Amino acid sequence: MKKKETEKKKSCHKDHRARMRARFFQSGFSGFAPHELLECYLFGSIKQKDTNELGHELLERFGSIRGVLEANPEDLMSMNGIGEETAFFIKLCHEMLRRYAIDPYENQRVFDSISKVGEYFCRQFIGLNRECIYLMLLNNRMNLLDCSCIATGTVNGTTMPTRRIVELALAKNAAIAIVAHNHPQGIASPSASDLEASDQLVQLFDTVDVVLLEHLIVAGDRIWPILRNHDLFGKPSERFGQPIKTILDRFYDIDPRVWRATPWLESSAGSTGDA
Repeated sequence: MKKKETEKKKSCHKDHRARMRARFFQSGFSGFAPHELLECYLFGSIKQKDTNELGHELLERFGSIRGVLEANPEDLMSMNGIGEETAFFIKLCHEMLRRYAIDPYENQRVFDSISKVGEYFCRQFIGLNRECIYLMLLNNRMNLLDCSCIATGTVNGTTMPTRRIVELALAKNAAIAIVAHNHPQGIASPSASDLEASDQLVQLFDTVDVVLLEHLIVAGDRIWPILRNHDLFGKPSERFGQPIKTILDRFYDIDPRVWRATPWLESSAGSTGDA
């Protein structure tokens, strides 16, 4: 008797999944509720079990699809029905979406304006729920040499590795450096420690003949240039082959008080990379 009931449930799940797929091929995903999207996505990692209820539970626990994707693996696995495979599957989706958002800017090689830098970093920080520090290194033509995450902290802060930043800039033979860090649950406004770290970085870079062009705070689709707005430029060297003032005048092409990064789904339709 139990065997027949189990087989009946499996058949029911199979038919339900087939109906959900048919619904997609007929009219797309636009009519799917958030819990139904999660339900369908979980088909890939949960082969036999009904995932409708789990979709509801995920939304109730984390508040939204975004909340589900950004949840820590440990928090996901604390829920009944989610093991390592499903947690991995959910976080894989999250990272795929991050890479999808970043892709149009990966071929960008010239970062000669703060709007280009802002667009790039707003995508680098999509979905990150901990503070991270990125270092962008450029030559004297504003061509990208390297950009990488050099420190990861907590949701509320991280320690600025000032000396390591300068050492990396020297190792890459950079002429210009831009530092950026995110405020995952805050606003694009510097704290006292942000200002202090910026001041230290300016002084260190100036001693090694590398220009720290900017230290950006990124929060969602907003940026805030600390050096520009808090009189922290110091006395940067002129390794550009032209006065730093000319570079700075061309660099700041937006008003950060009103600027917003292009919505990433919209921007993904084409690349902004320079030829």
